[in-house]
Amino acid sequence: MRWLGAALALGVWLWALPVLAAPAHQLCRLDALDECVEGLSPQWRGILQRLWPGPLAVSVKTALAGQGGVTLLTDTDALILLDPQSLKRPHLVLLDKQLIERPPLRTFRTTYYHELGHVATRNSPWLQRLARPNWPQHWPEEVLADLYLFWTQLREGASMDALWQQVHLRNLGLIQARPDWTHWTTPLLVPLLCQPEALKAYSQRPLEQFLDATLGPQSAPPLAQYRLLGERQFALTTPGIAQPYLASAHRGHWAAMLQPTLDWLGVDSATYLQHHHLPYHDDICQILR
Repeated sequence: MRWLGAALALGVWLWALPVLAAPAHQLCRLDALDECVEGLSPQWRGILQRLWPGPLAVSVKTALAGQGGVTLLTDTDALILLDPQSLKRPHLVLLDKQLIERPPLRTFRTTYYHELGHVATRNSPWLQRLARPNWPQHWPEEVLADLYLFWTQLREGASMDALWQQVHLRNLGLIQARPDWTHWTTPLLVPLLCQPEALKAYSQRPLEQFLDATLGPQSAPPLAQYRLLGERQFALTTPGIAQPYLASAHRGHWAAMLQPTLDWLGVDSATYLQHHHLPYHDDICQILR
């Protein structure tokens, strides 16, 4: 998601799946680029070409930068850019020198809902409450967008398995040479998924009440400590000792958050975690709930 400084007054141009009480926005799909460019308001045309000079179609592609979705925000308006074709790419994961291919986790619907979450939560007080020193600036925005996704999915009757896919997606973002900590919302999502009945009940509340119910009881996760573990485990650096010295609780929580995704990848979780000097848990929710 990207914020823009100017405040513009735009109408809404929607071409997407129906969403309950979707916040006002314009949607631009890369698989319908001609219609997208034609439907953009003069104000958004000007913004795109100022930020990414060139023909407007090229500006849209450059703004997406290979991502499945991007949201641009002004003080009052929003433009969501989506590339449905990129969402069909399988996941290729290099884990301990083993290349693993898995089907795509993202869909048009879930990506669209996540991007809508940036619009719907743009003024939430939780943006300030979730801010952490020495942590990516936009992490709170990603947390709220993922929770908006959960809120919308549950109201549509989605299964818990469908919600776990977002956790896998966030964990996969760490398993690369440059781990993506901005989008790593797992520490706040997994405890909620470990209480499925409560989460379903919360989803029937208005959005801000849902955020209060899901975030209010949670303590601040030890993000800096998790980053030490993640960079040691996944970044392309020369290993030092087996693991950084951290409290066993941090190591236990870290392993428990990764374990469902390791299972989804088809990895022998117990063997993998033992190799990295991390504990295996028969029931991760006993650790994370």
